[in-house]
Amino acid sequence: MNIEEIANEISSSISLAKQIEPFSKRGLIISSQEAYDVARIVRHKLGPTEMVGRKIGFTNRNIWSIYDVDEPIWGSMTTSSVCFFESNFIKVDLSQFCEPRIEPEIIVCLKQRPKNGFDNPEEYLDWIAPGFEIVDSIYPNWKFSLTDAIASGGLHGCLVVGKKFKVNEQTERDLIDVGVSLYRNGKLEEAGTGANVLDGPVSAIQYLHRSLSKIKNQDPLSAGNIITTGTMTDAKPIFSKEEWSAKFNGVVASELNLEFF
Repeated sequence: MNIEEIANEISSSISLAKQIEPFSKRGLIISSQEAYDVARIVRHKLGPTEMVGRKIGFTNRNIWSIYDVDEPIWGSMTTSSVCFFESNFIKVDLSQFCEPRIEPEIIVCLKQRPKNGFDNPEEYLDWIAPGFEIVDSIYPNWKFSLTDAIASGGLHGCLVVGKKFKVNEQTERDLIDVGVSLYRNGKLEEAGTGANVLDGPVSAIQYLHRSLSKIKNQDPLSAGNIITTGTMTDAKPIFSKEEWSAKFNGVVASELNLEFF
């Protein structure tokens, strides 16, 4: 199979919410460059929606052994996959996904393209917010290689953005200290912190900025980009008729509630 054929199969899988066998298990070994090229083709095949930012995945080193990965990845987010809480409650239709999971994350919006120094977040961050990313695997039982995950768009399903907070010179440090408690139907599932996201959520943006330049055909970060920096807990399986909530403390103190159907 060439990358166009792989992209056709992935785009069909995503459109139909139908899982497929990982390419790595078929003996198809593709490079990171080829995987990101596939993801770019898939995005165009799925429709003419505008790209509004990136998701960064596998920034939580605590879960690398669970998914047999050893580095972060990224994927595109578009106008069709990002929405905002108008209150602290929203309903999400799971029928569009194959095997979805939920991740509490820190989201940022760029004021301008970051410089290599990243000296002051006030210079390049417009706002920060808590949120949920719904991630999805088109590969059964969440078993895949790193490049399988990249080719499918970085496992991105959709992003729900919570209340926006202002940025100041302490933001980088404050985001490391953010805590979150994740609940399913009122029962605590796991607690996490911003420190679980590489060396803090701002470090994830730095990683993405550096890494984009190492892969061909990647658009650089730019003003207005929304970036979700990675999960502070493990990704939890979700099912219809469940209610999930996250209580964030620290600089993004707020509560977000989701109901799935």
